[in-house]
Amino acid sequence: MTIARRAALIPLPIVAAAGAVAVTLLGDQMLYTVMPASPQRWTLSIAAVGVLLSANRFIRLLSNPLAAVLFHRYGVHAPFAVAMAATVVITAAYGWLTSFWLLLAARCAWGVCWSVLRLGGQWTVLDEATDADRGRLMGWYTAVTRSGAVGGALLGGLLAEAIGHRLTLTAFAVVTALVGLAWHFATRQHPGARPPTSARSSLAEFIEVARVLRDRALLLVSVSGLVVGMVSAGLLGAALGFYFRAMYGDQIALGPLTIGAAAFTGVMLGLRSLSDVTTGPIAGAISDRVGRVTGTIVAILISAVSVAVLALATTLWLALIAILVAFVSAAAALVQLQTAAGDLAPPSRRAAVLSAYATFQDLGAALGPLLGLAWESLDALRILFFSSACILTLVAITYSRFVVLTPHPLHRTETHR
Repeated sequence: MTIARRAALIPLPIVAAAGAVAVTLLGDQMLYTVMPASPQRWTLSIAAVGVLLSANRFIRLLSNPLAAVLFHRYGVHAPFAVAMAATVVITAAYGWLTSFWLLLAARCAWGVCWSVLRLGGQWTVLDEATDADRGRLMGWYTAVTRSGAVGGALLGGLLAEAIGHRLTLTAFAVVTALVGLAWHFATRQHPGARPPTSARSSLAEFIEVARVLRDRALLLVSVSGLVVGMVSAGLLGAALGFYFRAMYGDQIALGPLTIGAAAFTGVMLGLRSLSDVTTGPIAGAISDRVGRVTGTIVAILISAVSVAVLALATTLWLALIAILVAFVSAAAALVQLQTAAGDLAPPSRRAAVLSAYATFQDLGAALGPLLGLAWESLDALRILFFSSACILTLVAITYSRFVVLTPHPLHRTETHR
């Protein structure tokens, strides 16, 4: 296949994996939209909802290395298939369970499934990509998977009001099952579905996840992912509601329109997910052309400036521009950091490298809401925003000085596929 023709195509295994991972996010993202607004549907308190919505992130700190173990022992296809099947059951269970403890078990089980699904999707991209298109394919994959989050948030909220949360989640489970079957038939003969020939023991694989962080470049890539994720997905995502209400009251005036602070926050968070969808392919393609390091540094610096502007903003329109730029630049940085982790992951260490990076990113996403919701003062939140901008700048400077990405020779496969 010519380079030009390959550049216009997305390999079928990536299409199948991206679609499968996307639909598994429908039920999860619906919970973030509906549960906090209507905890009575599940007979839960707001505090219980907070625990449920964070439990899956914390469990992934343990399940990410476990996913690496499963992939090295059984290959990609079998663990991914089991995670898809379990997600179908979990999504349906979200709708019909009302016991806090059973829901907590379901959320923890979903966290384990997501570790497997995320690693499986990224593994598939790296199997199909070359040095010339790794960024583009990773960006495309990210955009498709994040569209599942957008759909879960928007459709989940609308359908829950129209037909109830139970039927909605049951419908999402059926869709997940159908797409999962399509993925199975599309990828069961794919070479990446077979286990590696030199599988290590489970203990050795856990040790390898920690050992890969001795690579200074990978450690800095992972720490950068932690910080960017903590500020964008964690801090901004969690603190925007408080920020808008403290700055502008319960009703926000946008020209002739007046919107409730809660609804306005929901729109902004929806735009964050949308920015992930639209930014991914563009950022990935740019990184293929200008280089992963340069593209990442520019994106992190833009994010730092936008967060600093938000800390100092005195008008609503300036704050909105700063927030949107922060979302887009963070999405661009995270796509390129994820691709950089792939650059540093030869096939023999792929599961360990991707799991190590994912664990850092999950830790950042879990810490962000704790930081953002720990303050009840607008002044303290502004200081936190400005401090975050300084930390992002420091990350960009460190990244520029110490990260040199040299893809492993085994990645330099032929581009005429």
